[in-house]
Amino acid sequence: MKIDFEIIHPIHGKFRDALNLPDNHGFSDAELEAMKQQRFDNWVAVVEAPPVEPDTVEIDGVTYEKVEIDGQTVLKPVEI
Repeated sequence: MKIDFEIIHPIHGKFRDALNLPDNHGFSDAELEAMKQQRFDNWVAVVEAPPVEPDTVEIDGVTYEKVEIDGQTVLKPVEI
């Protein structure tokens, strides 16, 4: 059994998904709604997560690692 659903987020727009369950799944309507809400909440968390900065950066063909020293981020050349 496939249960399609969509929820509108006021900022991020439409979220569409589906629950694929056996025909005799036995979940109550409240449990199904909770599953839908959990999927929606997970999607919102991913969409709103801050971007992850890479640990390395390349400048003029040299790769540097970002290192924290005394509260400051500095670049240390990566030895190959």
